[in-house]
Amino acid sequence: MSRVAKTDKAMVENAEDIIGWVPPDLGFESRGFKETLKAVLASPFRDPVSVFKHQASLAGEMFKILAGNSTLAPDKTDRRFADPAWHDNPMYRRTMQAYLANNAYWQSVIDDLKVDETDRERARFFISLFTDAFSPTNSMAHPAALKKMLETGGESFKRGAKNMLHDLVNEGGMPSMVDKSAFKVGENLATTEGAVVFRNDLVELIQYKPLVPQVHQRPFFMLPPPINKFYIMDLTPEKSMIRYLLQKGQQVFIISWRNPKPEHCDWDFNTYASSAREALLAALEISGAKDCNIWGGCAGGIIGSVMLAQMAARQERLVNSFTLNVTILYMPTDSIMGMMATEGLLNKARKHTAKKGVLDGKEMARMFAWLRPNDLVWSYWVNNYLMGNKPPAFDILYWNCDNTRLTSKFHTELMDIVARKYLAHPGEFESGGIPIDLKKVDCDVFAMAGDTDHITPWKNCYESTMFFGGKCEFVLSNSGHIQAMINPPGNKKSIYFTNPARLADPEEWLAGATTNQGSWWDRWIVWLNERSGELVAAPKGLGSASHKPMDPAPGTYVLEP
Repeated sequence: MSRVAKTDKAMVENAEDIIGWVPPDLGFESRGFKETLKAVLASPFRDPVSVFKHQASLAGEMFKILAGNSTLAPDKTDRRFADPAWHDNPMYRRTMQAYLANNAYWQSVIDDLKVDETDRERARFFISLFTDAFSPTNSMAHPAALKKMLETGGESFKRGAKNMLHDLVNEGGMPSMVDKSAFKVGENLATTEGAVVFRNDLVELIQYKPLVPQVHQRPFFMLPPPINKFYIMDLTPEKSMIRYLLQKGQQVFIISWRNPKPEHCDWDFNTYASSAREALLAALEISGAKDCNIWGGCAGGIIGSVMLAQMAARQERLVNSFTLNVTILYMPTDSIMGMMATEGLLNKARKHTAKKGVLDGKEMARMFAWLRPNDLVWSYWVNNYLMGNKPPAFDILYWNCDNTRLTSKFHTELMDIVARKYLAHPGEFESGGIPIDLKKVDCDVFAMAGDTDHITPWKNCYESTMFFGGKCEFVLSNSGHIQAMINPPGNKKSIYFTNPARLADPEEWLAGATTNQGSWWDRWIVWLNERSGELVAAPKGLGSASHKPMDPAPGTYVLEP
């Protein structure tokens, strides 16, 4: 074995010890991680000239920093260094600039790696995890933390230590994002009046009380994602999509998914789609309509897509239109998630969930948090531990932390669908013995995505709409994953983009798009009402003789731990 090879092996082994803190649920395949890390750490031995050049540049920048002549500054969008002390105090400024210089060094090394682009981006992500973690803003040297500790006589430090101990015991070591004591579902969240009118082992169907004298004849059926809970659509009266739809004359029904336990491990994709269909048939019976308009958000949109394809195969005309929100039907290979979705990772994830029977929602939440660690991990580290503050009382964050589980079979099939692009190819995926062909889904589609969404990137949401056989209108909101959906009118910062052309290239679509002020909800409701039938007198009561009201909204499944 050559000296270089021995050195490579030693570095990788040491690196594995260093990265042992990374949670396994991040989705990193061990082999891919090691190979990528090996390429980065071995670069001085494989391309010494290039690395020496970057090291010389780093040394030069460090000399400038020490001399006080460096012009290095963080990106304007980097909120970590917002405290004026990082810029005004010479010691803090040098610390910040040294950190930025080291970051720039590592990025330049990665730029020169002799690897393919996927490995390069994977290396960039892995290195950013470390550089973000070791930012001086995450230490007790943080100027705001030191100032507060002095002002409180050390009490902030004590509170921070107490907060850390709480999170170690109750949150798996992740900083708490929200003050959970400030909210209670059914009291100050999910308060729109309605009742459970159908229940099976997997779903409760909630019908909401009309808010206007006349409603559209065709009901509106909502399929939320089984990841987290349905009440993101009825968060507070001001942020409730459900209340907005009721005010516009829609008859609203929504599914509340049960939070599965290990004994439900055999529930597969067809179980979810079939249970949703049962609820849809109940909504049709209650409303007296022959078909309905449906909505699917995120993974709920994938379930809805499979359900509609099953209906098309059975020649059932039960759906008139389909609204998709922040839904991708395949995993983009150029995203962080896509880069990690190797066959080795998929097999590891299958074994992990098969062993437990379910995928715990906390594991998935941690995975998504580590995709944006500065916003979703380290900012709370600073707030909770260094500053000694309570986590914020924020309704969306409460919902985000109200985790649910996915059954092992459903999770496995969901991974296969998005990672292997099954739905893009008619017949490659079967559910309930039916080959799924989305081209047979010929109803009108309205699709929305968020331009800063890191979970379901908008370009892939756009491309996913090409899988269907019907007409499609696509809008792009100026928000991330949740805020793109929960976008009530009245926000002066809200804009959205529209383009009636159906172009293959999403960038070309955006280049020709029109910028619209306000919420996309107001455009969508016009589209939806045009497809919702005549106005009729609102029903005087909820349910029907066959589906009598049971528990009041938000139901019982949403309250199960």
